[in-house]
Amino acid sequence: MEIHVQLFSILREKLPSQSKGQAVLQMKNGASLQDLLDELDITRKIVISVNNVQELDKSRQLQDGDIVKMFSSISGG
Repeated sequence: MEIHVQLFSILREKLPSQSKGQAVLQMKNGASLQDLLDELDITRKIVISVNNVQELDKSRQLQDGDIVKMFSSISGG
């Protein structure tokens, strides 16, 4: 299945520079958000949205055509 991925901030380095943080990845049917994170080698705390809705459950099963956006979690004060 095809998953549309957009990575922002420092996460963009997980994709080739010419991709400008956007890619369409082929994933196995039944793949979860965690599978996608593993595929991209993302281990840091991030904010994820699927089809423009924030998603906290990394075990969420992805569907063909999903749009997944990942943002670096910022802390400080």
